[in-house]
Amino acid sequence: MAAEAEQQLSLVPELGLQGDLFGGAFGESAAPIRAGGARSGVEPAGHARESRRPDAPPEPGDLDANDLEADARARPRRRRTGARGKPGAADPGSSTAASECTAPAPEAAAAAAESEVGEPSDLPRWHHHGLVEPEQLTPMLRHYVELKRAHPERVLLYRLGDFFECFFEDAIRLSRLLELTLTGKEAGKALGRVPMAGIPHHAAERYCAELVRRGLSVALCDQLEEAAARSPAKGALLKRDITRVLTPGTVLEEGMLAARRNNWLCAVVLEGEGSGAARWGLAVADVSTGEFRVTERRGSDQLHQELLQLEAAEVVWPASERAAVDGGPEAIPAWCPDALRLTPLPRTPFAAPEARASLLKRFRLASLDGLGLGEAPLALRAAGGLLRYLDDTQPGSAIPLELPTTWHAGDQLVLDAQTRRNLELTRTQMGGGVHGSLLWALDRTLTAMGGRCLRRWIEAPLVDRTAILARQDGVGELVADRSLRLALRRLLRPMGDLERLAGRAGAGTASARDLVALADGLERLPQLAGLLAGTSSPPLAALARPWPELAALAALLRHTLLDSPPLSLSEGGLIHDGVDPQLDGLRNQLDDQEAWLAEQEAAERRASGISTLRLQYHRTFGYFLAVSRAKAAAVPGHWIRRQTLANEERFVTPELKGREGRILQLRARAAQREYELFGALRAQVGEQAGPIRAAARLVAELDALASLAEVAATGGYCRPELTDPAGPDARLVEIRAGRHPVVEQLLVEEPFTPNDIALGSSGVESGAENEAAAADHPDLLVLTGPNASGKSCYLRQTGLLQLMAQIGSWIPARSARLGIADRIFTRVGAGDDLAAGQSTFMVEMAETANILHHATERSLVLLDEIGRGTATFDGLSIAWAVAEHLAGSGGTGIRARSVFATHYHELNELADLLPNVANVQVLVEETGDELVFLHQVVSGGASRSYGIEAARLAGVPPAVVARARQVLGRIEANSHVAVGLERQDTRRGQDRRLAA
Repeated sequence: MAAEAEQQLSLVPELGLQGDLFGGAFGESAAPIRAGGARSGVEPAGHARESRRPDAPPEPGDLDANDLEADARARPRRRRTGARGKPGAADPGSSTAASECTAPAPEAAAAAAESEVGEPSDLPRWHHHGLVEPEQLTPMLRHYVELKRAHPERVLLYRLGDFFECFFEDAIRLSRLLELTLTGKEAGKALGRVPMAGIPHHAAERYCAELVRRGLSVALCDQLEEAAARSPAKGALLKRDITRVLTPGTVLEEGMLAARRNNWLCAVVLEGEGSGAARWGLAVADVSTGEFRVTERRGSDQLHQELLQLEAAEVVWPASERAAVDGGPEAIPAWCPDALRLTPLPRTPFAAPEARASLLKRFRLASLDGLGLGEAPLALRAAGGLLRYLDDTQPGSAIPLELPTTWHAGDQLVLDAQTRRNLELTRTQMGGGVHGSLLWALDRTLTAMGGRCLRRWIEAPLVDRTAILARQDGVGELVADRSLRLALRRLLRPMGDLERLAGRAGAGTASARDLVALADGLERLPQLAGLLAGTSSPPLAALARPWPELAALAALLRHTLLDSPPLSLSEGGLIHDGVDPQLDGLRNQLDDQEAWLAEQEAAERRASGISTLRLQYHRTFGYFLAVSRAKAAAVPGHWIRRQTLANEERFVTPELKGREGRILQLRARAAQREYELFGALRAQVGEQAGPIRAAARLVAELDALASLAEVAATGGYCRPELTDPAGPDARLVEIRAGRHPVVEQLLVEEPFTPNDIALGSSGVESGAENEAAAADHPDLLVLTGPNASGKSCYLRQTGLLQLMAQIGSWIPARSARLGIADRIFTRVGAGDDLAAGQSTFMVEMAETANILHHATERSLVLLDEIGRGTATFDGLSIAWAVAEHLAGSGGTGIRARSVFATHYHELNELADLLPNVANVQVLVEETGDELVFLHQVVSGGASRSYGIEAARLAGVPPAVVARARQVLGRIEANSHVAVGLERQDTRRGQDRRLAA
C-alpha cells in the first residue's frame, strides 16, 4: 500500500509541489525555492549532477531569470484560447502496473455509526491512542499520537503518500461510518499492529463531507514538504502538521455546503444561566459568505427560538473545563435545541479582554466604539470567542468577514418554531422536504446567492413599512416590464456564487476554476447596470452603477487565467502565454524538449524499421518506446527493456533517460512558477472580497426580486396595500379572493377556491357606529365547519399572505389591505413530545400558553382545535376562555387579530356576547348520503361537524357508523350548553345607560 512508505523511490522525480486536500499546493509554507527549482541547500533526491557535453542544452538549474526572459523576448509566445495541454499525458490505451486502491463511496455508509465502546472482545487490543506508551511507538505514530492528544474530540486524518490514514479509535470509527476495511500498521516491536483505516487523497473532499454531515469534526494533518526536495536521510520523517480543521460550521468547500442556504456558525455567552431571565449574547457568522451579526437579549426561551430559526450548523459556547473536555450529553444546556451540533470550548477566548483583542486584531481597528457593542458586552464576548474559534480551526488563513452588525428583536416579524413548522415556510411537516413549502412556491431564483437571499427574507420578514414598500416597488417594476425581467434573468442564469467564490479566494482555498467563474460573474455587472439604468426603485437602482474596480479585476483574471483550467493547481496549465516572461521562457525550453522527443521518435523508428513504434510517457515509468510483442525481437541492441505488458513491450534508451530528467525538471519549475503566479493572483482577488460581496448582495436581492416578480406575473398576484402603522387602519387585515400560495400550485385537476377575510377593528367602544365597524372587521373570527373541509388551509393561507406581504412580495388575491403585524402565532394540528414526558394535550396547552403570554393587539393569531385533547366540558371551557381573552372581552384581554377554528359550535354564542367577534363557516353540500366539500368560507356559524360522515368516507365499517348516529341522536336530545348569558345581560344594561 502506498501509505505504508515514508518515501518512495522512482525513476521519475516528483514535482516540487505538494498538493493540499482539495487540489491546492503548499508552496507558501514550504522551504524557499530557488530559480533552479531545487530547495535551498538541498539537491533533489535521486538526481546526481552530470557532466554535460558542450553542445548539450543547458540544465534547467543553469537557466536564471534573465536567460528565460531573453528567450521569451527572442521567441514570443502566442496567446492560446483553450486549455493548455499537458505534454507527456499518459496514453489512454496504456495500463499501469501499479494498482489503485479505491474506497467505497461515502453514500454507501451505514445510516448510523455503531458505538465505539463495546465488549472488550469486540475491539482490537490497541483500540484507543491512550492505551499506548508514546515511547514504544514508531516515530510516525508517535507524532500521530501527539497530534491526537491535542485534538482528542476530532477525527485525525494523517497524510501518508497518496492516502489520508487514521489509527486507533479513529480508524475503528471510520471503518464503521464509511464502511472502510479496517487494517493494521506496525507500531513497534513492543506493540505489534494497531488499527488503521484510510481514504484516498484525491477523494478526501467526498469523505470529509460525509463525516462533517454526520456532525463530526476532522483535523487534517498534511505534508509540508516533499520527499523529492530533501536529502533522503534514513528514518527521517517528512514535515507534517495540522493544516486544516473541518467542522460543520467552518467549512468553505463547495461540496460540503448547501448552495441555497446559509451555513451559520453561532457563539453563545450567557449570564445567569438556569433562570428564565438569563441574559445572553449571540454572535452569528457564515464563513462562506462573510456575514457576521450579533445580538444581546434576555430570556433563555428567546435564545432557544433564535437558534431554532437559524438552524445553525454548529454552536460554540464557553463551557466548564470538564464539559469542554468531555463534551458528553450531560454537558448540553437546556437552551440549545437537540438537533444542533454543540461544541463546548474553554472560557478564556470568551472573556471580555480576549474577545476585545480578537476583534481589534481581526478587523485592524483602534477602537470598538464604532461597532455599537458598548451596550452589548455579552454579544462582544460571543463575537470574540467566535473569531478565536475560526483562528484555531483555520491556521494560517484569515477568513474574510464583514464588520459585525447588531440586530434587535423588533427588527423583524417574530415567528416562533411552532409557527414556522405549521406554516411550512422552508420545509414541510411531512417528510421535511422543500417541495410543498412556501419557499418552494416562491423560489424562481437562478443563482445560489439569490436562493439564500429569498430564504432569509422568508425566515425573517420585515416590520419596517418603508423597507417593505421599497421591495414592493422593485417587484412592481419587474412585473410591469416583462422584457426587462426576462433580460435580467437571462444574465443571472449562468452567474456563479460570487459571495462564496470571494470567500474562498480570501481564505486562500479558491481553485483556478473558481476564479474563472468569478471573472465571468464580475463581467456581467456592467451589463446588469445597463439594463437597470432606467429603474427608480431603490433595490434596482442600487445595482445600476459602474463597478470600475471590479471590472478591472475581471479583466486581470481573464488576461491571466486560461478559460478552462484544470482542477489541480500543482501541474500547470493555469496561466496564459504572454503573462510572465519567466514562464514563457520555461515553456520555450519545454517546446524545444518536445521537438527533440519528436525527432528522437522518428530517428528510432527509422533505426528499428518498426513503423508502429511510439514514444510515450507514463507518470510512474517516465518516457519509453512502445512496440508490439510481435516486433519486440527486432529492436536495436542499445534499447533496454523496461516493462512487458500483454500486448506490447516497453523500452528505454540511455539518451532518452538522460533527457527525461531535464524535461521533468523544466516541467516542475514551470508548474511551480504557475502556482506562484496563481497564488499572487488569488491573494489579489482576496483583497477585493469586500467589494465583491457588496456587489453580490445586490445581485442576490435582484435575483430574489425577479423571482417574486416572476411568480406574481405568472400567478395573477396583486400588490397588497400596507396601512399606516400610526393610522386608524393599522390593525387591518382585509383580503378579497385570497388563495393559498402553495396549495393552488399543487392542485392539478381542479382550481383553488378563493376566500375573503376581514379582521382588525379600530376599537371596541360601545355605540352603533363602532359596533358596525367591529362587525365588518372583527378582531376574532370563530371558524366552524366539517372535518377535512379546509379550515386548516384557511388558517395557514391567512398567515402566509400576511407573511408574504411583509417580505415585500405580492400575494395571490384580488385585492388586499394589510396592517403590519409584529408577530404571527399558529397552533394547528396535534403532536406529542413523549421524550419530554408531554402528551398531545400538554403540548397543545404549552403552545397556547406561549401565545397568550406573548401576543399583542398587533399580532396575528391562528388557532385550530383548542381543547380537543381532554374531556368535552373541560375542553369547551378552555376554548371559550382562550377565545374571550384573545378578543379582549371587557377590556382585559389581548384584542389580537385572531381566527379560531373549532368544532365546539357553542363558541358561536361569542358573536352575540362580544361586538368584535364574528362567526364564519366552511360550506358543504349534503345530498343524501353524499357529502361534498365546497371549501367556501361564508358568514355564519355551522351547527354540525359531519364527523360521522367523514368517518364513513374514511372507511369506518358501516355497523360502527350506524351505531355512532344512534348515539349522536341521544346525546343531542339530552345535552345543552349555554354560557355567557349573564355577561350578555350585564353588557346590554351598560349600553342602555350609556345611550341614556
